[in-house]
Amino acid sequence: MSTNTSSVKGSPGAISGTLITLYKRRWLIKYLVQRQLASSYRSSYLGLVWTFLSPLIMVALFTLVFSEMLGLRFREVTGDSSINFGLFLYCGLLPFLAWAQAMNQGVNVIRRNRGLVESVIFPLEILPLTSVVTALIQSFLGVPALMLVLVVLEQRLEWTAFLLPLVMVPQLLFTLGISYFMAIAGTYVPDISETLRGVVRAMFFITPIIWPPERIPENFRFLVDYNPLAFLVEAYRNLILDGKLPDYMAVVYFSLVALALFVVGLIAFNRVKHNFADML
Repeated sequence: MSTNTSSVKGSPGAISGTLITLYKRRWLIKYLVQRQLASSYRSSYLGLVWTFLSPLIMVALFTLVFSEMLGLRFREVTGDSSINFGLFLYCGLLPFLAWAQAMNQGVNVIRRNRGLVESVIFPLEILPLTSVVTALIQSFLGVPALMLVLVVLEQRLEWTAFLLPLVMVPQLLFTLGISYFMAIAGTYVPDISETLRGVVRAMFFITPIIWPPERIPENFRFLVDYNPLAFLVEAYRNLILDGKLPDYMAVVYFSLVALALFVVGLIAFNRVKHNFADML
């Protein structure tokens, strides 16, 4: 039998209690995130320096290959008739890769931490949260690299880029809500991780990352209008590349959906988490 006998249910009081627990254990979340970040570069000489250097190299390569060598052009740049497709592509990849990494890690997060799951006192809600926060941090560290290349190549830096954290808050809730469901599914159905990889690949192609949304045929417009990842990609590009604020109603709608998904995901996770140890 499971040693985690939590009786937390989906009542509002129980949910608020869980949130209070997460807040009180923020030191533990910070420790686990730092450990997960450090483990990614533990064997390298430069260590955590790679968290900035790696995205800088990537955005530089994207710029060189796609914009300079292949000459792909989508967007107008003030004072220049060309568009830097490398920046367009890399900026779109930032929110998508954060989501994809959180999904791929979250689906196996319970099975990877069997020792913690079998602990009586460990709050299991922290495990998906740690994976999501780590993925978002790694994504966010690509933003300074992107801004640096913007300054070097286009001699400009949009003030709206500093508003990006306002988008990342609902992004965190949205990704975390899905991660709670993925953690449940990955615990009960281990093979679902293979299906998830296919879903992530499909989402890459139906999200406007390598193509601009205005070029999609009208009968496929729903792929953008009802795709939350499309909203995030366009919001990142508006704020960082174009110096524009995202559509107000789109932000409100996405935030409400993200909040609802987070609450429902947390409720579902709390209802079944006491069974996890028996499933391992």
